[in-house]
Amino acid sequence: MDDRNKYYDIHAHFLPSMDLGCKNTDDALQMISMMEKQSCQGVIATPHFYPTETVDDYLKRRHDNYTTLREALQESQYSDFDKKIILGTEVAYHHSLVFENGIFNLCMGDSNYLLLEMPFSKWTPEVLEDVEKLIKYRGLRIIIAHLERFYEYGNKKYIERLLDMDLAIQMNTAHLLKFGAFRHANKMIKEQRVDVLCTDCHGTFFYPPNMEQALDKMRKSGLESDMNRMMQNSVAIYKTARG
Repeated sequence: MDDRNKYYDIHAHFLPSMDLGCKNTDDALQMISMMEKQSCQGVIATPHFYPTETVDDYLKRRHDNYTTLREALQESQYSDFDKKIILGTEVAYHHSLVFENGIFNLCMGDSNYLLLEMPFSKWTPEVLEDVEKLIKYRGLRIIIAHLERFYEYGNKKYIERLLDMDLAIQMNTAHLLKFGAFRHANKMIKEQRVDVLCTDCHGTFFYPPNMEQALDKMRKSGLESDMNRMMQNSVAIYKTARG
């Protein structure tokens, strides 16, 4: 464990039976064990929300699975980790989201930060207009999840427009560590197109908690000042969500 790698992760999928990769409490506890060994100081649980269910149904499901995890934590060696967890959501973009009455219940903890996952397709002007409405008319502080994953759909001009908006951009640690992707990750970071770095972990093998490796790579690649900036942003968002 390297204390220099102490971190806060504001995008993580470890609640049992909520997401792909973490099927039960055993899987969740293994992920938490990995986070602990990497000096995780705080984490926001962000299970996916899709418009295939109501906000109320989603919140009940999240609550029930979080309660299950808390009970398992109390019987484990990681009982104190519960104090580090804040509940949030990774919200899939859909047009009706702008009109969702319960949208603030999907934000991170007690904040108005909303982690928004953009469409995995070619965007339209309407998509960008809806993001602007979420900011201007709903008063949300939008964090765009893993922006790097949307370049491949021919969205470069829309991404440029998105970067001009009053929002935050999140990158996955996997983009720094994946073979062949570092050059693009490095460019985005140096151009200050990334505000926060997160694991987006889903399991112990598929998108695992790997912040330690990512921070070590940034340090060795001369990106320490950018690393510090992004880590400070994560701390600020986490503390705001804590209330």
